[in-house]
Amino acid sequence: MDTPATYRRHLLETLRLAAPLIVGQVSAMSMTVADSVVAGRISSAALGGVAVGGAVYTAALLLTIGILAAITPIVAQLFGARKFDEIAAQARQAWWLALAMGLIVMLICFNGSSALRAVGVDPELYPYAADFLRGVGFGGPALAAFYLLRGYAEGLGRTKPGMVAALAGLVVLVPLAVLLAFGAGPIPALGTFGLGLATAITLWLEAIGLAWYLSRASWFLRFGPILKLDRPRREPIRALLALGMPMAFAWQMEGGLFIVVALLMGRIGGDWAAAHQIAINVASVAFMLPLGLAQAVTVRVGHARGAEQMGDVRRAAIAGLTLALGTQLLSAAVMLLLAAPITRLYAPGAEALVPLAVQLMFLAAIFQLSDGIQVVAAGALRGLKDTQFPMIITAIAYWGVGFPMAWTLGFKVGWGGPGLWIGFIAGLSMAAILLNWRLLTSLRRLGDGAGEMGHGARGRSV
Repeated sequence: MDTPATYRRHLLETLRLAAPLIVGQVSAMSMTVADSVVAGRISSAALGGVAVGGAVYTAALLLTIGILAAITPIVAQLFGARKFDEIAAQARQAWWLALAMGLIVMLICFNGSSALRAVGVDPELYPYAADFLRGVGFGGPALAAFYLLRGYAEGLGRTKPGMVAALAGLVVLVPLAVLLAFGAGPIPALGTFGLGLATAITLWLEAIGLAWYLSRASWFLRFGPILKLDRPRREPIRALLALGMPMAFAWQMEGGLFIVVALLMGRIGGDWAAAHQIAINVASVAFMLPLGLAQAVTVRVGHARGAEQMGDVRRAAIAGLTLALGTQLLSAAVMLLLAAPITRLYAPGAEALVPLAVQLMFLAAIFQLSDGIQVVAAGALRGLKDTQFPMIITAIAYWGVGFPMAWTLGFKVGWGGPGLWIGFIAGLSMAAILLNWRLLTSLRRLGDGAGEMGHGARGRSV
């Protein structure tokens, strides 16, 4: 029976699970912020170069995270169904995917400079972007290993290990980035190559630290070893790909719009590219709040679905969406009130960037609500292993609506940077409407097919 106390309990449970995820996501995103802040102290051109180089790296990162994100709902549903002996064995098959994705990240980063030339990036930004990509590419295998291990732990409902690893990585990255970018003593100044290399080194330390913990903590050992390479098995790998490929595609559709806009900003000019990097950093940090909630909702929905507790599936989804409304209102207020001081923190003395970044942050404040509820709805659908239809939704929202709007207003109408960002508003709003429609219909179908099973009753599976 649904009562205010019931929903209050679900809100608190979601917060408890989400808090470490949010801290971990903010820490991971803060690595990008740290690179941008240090780059801004090299020059505005270096900041713009890191923006467009980072866009190429983000494309590789989203592909990797999307495919390996399949681990979390698979593990969560096995855990909810109490099939404990199958969990580690299923997750270990993902090592073959992680190996492939790590190599792909390296190839994309080491050859990303050709993509920059193809889109006509401002020649002043090109060397900084190419150097950053060369450095960060060395972290490709570590990136894949880290997200595999983190997804495994989160699927089991343990979100703190990933948080601790990400926080530790941030503590290491900041001084390392400064050291390698500007040099000290016998260490030469490596500029944006040093920034990328510092990120790669940090990723390796995070992956090694998380692997060490998961291989020794008794709670995880009860499910079997995770640091073991089994013979590849077709069915588990096929199941991972069947779930992960649509998620990777969906994330590429959303992230791809942001990546393309970053590259198009490089065509408009160096100042707009730098202002875009500041504003998108702020928006991305804010996005970590609902993203952490979405990951928690994936786990909670997956556990409830595996246990066939359909009432709890619905309550977990509603709790996540309710919390997302609160986080997004807070984020929008910060962007509206503190845009100028935040810009000056990124690029001290570069007053020409302030009015540009303020315009973009105002537009970012507008899309906060739709951004939050679309990612939480997608997280709930992932917990139900529903990834193929959301993949279609993202393609329609971001490339059928968002990109045409961005291109038309940015270049045809002549609104430049702000016109490109209005495309974000259009794409995210359409995604929020369609994903929440899909979630609502899925929850109704589950309720009709299985009834209320949250109080010990067992019904037929859906």
